[in-house]
Amino acid sequence: MTVKGVAKGADMKSLPFSTLTLRFADKAVEREFRTDEIRGSLWIIRLSLFFAIVLYASFGVLDYYIVTDGLFAVWFVRYAVAIPLLAAVLAYTFLPRFIRWAQIALSVATLAAGGGIIAMTAVAGPPASEWYYAGLIIVVMYAASLIRLRFIYAGSLALGLFLAYQAVALFVNPIPSLKLLSNDFFLAMAISVSVFASYALEFYARRDFADRRLLTEEKERSETLMEKAQAANHAKSEFLASVSHELRTPLNAVIGFSEILMRQLLGPIGSERYRSYAEDIHSSSNHLLNIINDILDLSKAEANLLALDEEEIDLHEVLENALRMVRGDAARKSVTVSHKFSGTGPTVLADRRLLSQLVINLVSNAVKFTPENGAVVLSVSVDSENAVLITVADNGIGIAEEDIPLVMEPFVQVENSQSREHGGTGLGLPLSKKIAELHGAAFTLESELGRGTIVKVLLPPSRVLGAAGKAEYQRSGNAA
Repeated sequence: MTVKGVAKGADMKSLPFSTLTLRFADKAVEREFRTDEIRGSLWIIRLSLFFAIVLYASFGVLDYYIVTDGLFAVWFVRYAVAIPLLAAVLAYTFLPRFIRWAQIALSVATLAAGGGIIAMTAVAGPPASEWYYAGLIIVVMYAASLIRLRFIYAGSLALGLFLAYQAVALFVNPIPSLKLLSNDFFLAMAISVSVFASYALEFYARRDFADRRLLTEEKERSETLMEKAQAANHAKSEFLASVSHELRTPLNAVIGFSEILMRQLLGPIGSERYRSYAEDIHSSSNHLLNIINDILDLSKAEANLLALDEEEIDLHEVLENALRMVRGDAARKSVTVSHKFSGTGPTVLADRRLLSQLVINLVSNAVKFTPENGAVVLSVSVDSENAVLITVADNGIGIAEEDIPLVMEPFVQVENSQSREHGGTGLGLPLSKKIAELHGAAFTLESELGRGTIVKVLLPPSRVLGAAGKAEYQRSGNAA
């Protein structure tokens, strides 16, 4: 019968061990367990052996009072044989080879202590010879629970010492039958409890070892898979970033030629339907170019290839230009877009294109998920530390709290009856967050289902090069 360390996964090796002999089926694992167990228990083994020597020596005082015949022989066994052997084993624990031969060395220590008591029982006269059995109880307890002897060794040594005691008590230095029966009863009970305790300690030690080993293997496996996934994602991002020219060039040609057809620059094209088709091609191509640009920018950011082209810019100018880009979509949906800033804004060090793209993404996303006659507000303020806060707030469909982490992942949109009808690539928020992080800005999103969403981008003071009074930035503006 075997026990598995933990429930194994589909492709994970189990670590069964026998419930009878308490041995792992895999010999390499068995060696690893023994080494790990002894190495981790060295301090308790040494401490136990030290106190065993102290106790063994201290009982010599009791010998003086209870041994009426054969005291010298008893002390010889105690101090000249047993204690030196125990001390030798203690000294041996400090040698590197002890780890390999630990069970043999600890068995010698057990035999030295237990065999010494049996020898003293053989040479001592009554009543000492009748009482020394109690020392065997202590030895068995030590062997079973303190010095980390394996269950099979502790049980075998205990049984051997018990039989040797019977031989001495019956034939070498006979003990009265009733007294021997009493001694045997207590000794047998002590051995039974101690061996069971040894079995339980080793069983749980092996099970814990198996659990730790398998968890370590699973952790290493997970880390390897994560590294591979990150490498694959990085390779994907590098690939997309490297083909930007190949993707954009033909699309720009489509946009350019469709614009020529739409404006009839080379002369009338005949049917008005052709001009309408050209407008559709031009509009769709521009939309596709915007999607490709978002994908490429996000891929470059993930591959650490998106660099900032920094310059000193008027923040309000960038925000107003961004608002003009989304007015058409807002008007078509009857969504009111307003701003809360006026006059000359703070001068910030930033990438004009990327910062404009960030604001366009946030405002257009807010417009997209705000129902008819809703409102979107873009505001700017400066805090006491001169950090600039850009806020986009709407009263749209909102996002459930548990879904907020999902919408920050690329190509993800929360699936519900309201969001499915809006479409989109799911790149707006992740790309905006990447752009904010490139500028060293904090990006936060607060939302409540059915109540709307607030997105905040906090540019650090290090990017603010000039500022008017804070009241200037907190003043409400007119509807855009």
